[in-house]
Amino acid sequence: MKYKKIYKKHKPTFYNFFWRSLQIFSKHGVGFFIFFISAKYLTPEVFGTLNFLMAIIALLMLFCDFGLSMAISKFVTEYNTKGSEKINSILFSASVTSLAISAVISALVLIAGKSVLKENYRYVTFLLPYLFLMPLTSIVDGVYRGLKQFKSLALITSLVGVFSLAISFVLISRFYLVGAIASQNILYLLLAVSLFAFQKTLKPRFDKAVLKEVAKYAFVLGISSVAYFLYTKIDILILKQFGYIVEIGYYGIINKLFMLIVFPFIILGQVIAPNTTAYITLKDFAEIKRKFKRYLILCITLGLAITIFLYFALPVLLKTFLPEYHTAEFVLILNIMLALLTFKLWGAIHTQGFIIPAGFGKITAIVTSIGGILNVIFDYVFINLLGFVGVFWVTLVIHSLNIVAITIYFYLKIKSPPDTLKPLAEQFQC
Repeated sequence: MKYKKIYKKHKPTFYNFFWRSLQIFSKHGVGFFIFFISAKYLTPEVFGTLNFLMAIIALLMLFCDFGLSMAISKFVTEYNTKGSEKINSILFSASVTSLAISAVISALVLIAGKSVLKENYRYVTFLLPYLFLMPLTSIVDGVYRGLKQFKSLALITSLVGVFSLAISFVLISRFYLVGAIASQNILYLLLAVSLFAFQKTLKPRFDKAVLKEVAKYAFVLGISSVAYFLYTKIDILILKQFGYIVEIGYYGIINKLFMLIVFPFIILGQVIAPNTTAYITLKDFAEIKRKFKRYLILCITLGLAITIFLYFALPVLLKTFLPEYHTAEFVLILNIMLALLTFKLWGAIHTQGFIIPAGFGKITAIVTSIGGILNVIFDYVFINLLGFVGVFWVTLVIHSLNIVAITIYFYLKIKSPPDTLKPLAEQFQC
């Protein structure tokens, strides 16, 4: 009876979580299997090169999106709650802007990239369609989330994912690195076309006022995204600079696996995000504080349990399915990163479910930027002192401290009396 009452009380959350989970694992699960197939068919050195190429594209893509996809979900929820007509122009306005930025970035790569990228230039140009498609899918995804259309999002993504996976297997097994690159482009092309085709709020209406409103908050989130890059993908670029190509492949496998583990927590954060926005709008800070504590305890408990399980299980699975990657170096990187896992799980829910929807993106940008810069500085210091492993020790310390600092800040804010907090609209002013 107790569980039945809990289910009835939180039925919308359970319902949305299920469909969002299906969508995420359809999209990123397919990405993981493409990654796994690549690891099987490519040598460790070529696989490391693939991870390096994706890191380059991820850096370029930051500037194509620059927080638009994260801000979209928040403003769609707000416009929908108020019944504003702005909702009918937000998707088109953001998409046109993203495409324009992607075109400029792509042109710069084509003009100046050869002298910088050298032997990797050819492969990066093959990935340029991804530079357009990935931000577009993220933007339209944000609209579906803001409208709580999780079921439609899941069904579309699942069908596209199954079809893309079959194509990817053929391409990678026959064309290796080029096939792996083509697989990424095809997946996001099919996904973008399908999601836009079934989104009813897409109207060919460009609204400067709406774009300006969204862009203000997106700019703050974009800074956070760039800073977050300094915790993750920048490590790959630094490892490449020092010649640790195989170790990049090791890190790629671990990072991809951790992404799958973190996804349920990201999903949960995105599912509760519209509720947080509503509570902030209504100034119901007591309810936010109650949910904040509940989810924090949940993350710590599950995080420790998952970490202990993976510590014993992953080396066995690796030895069974990818024996060529079962090395002392791989296990060492894995154990260091496992210590960060609980922090990453909480950071996912905290950022997606509380910080961004509550309008506190600015503090995330500030703290993450400081931490990201320190991460890069200490990466160079400790890679010279300890070798490749120094990069991972630095990431563990800096990233965990960053999450703790933001958590404390947010808790102190919601613990304050309601009248000490600015109204939601004022928090968007940068």
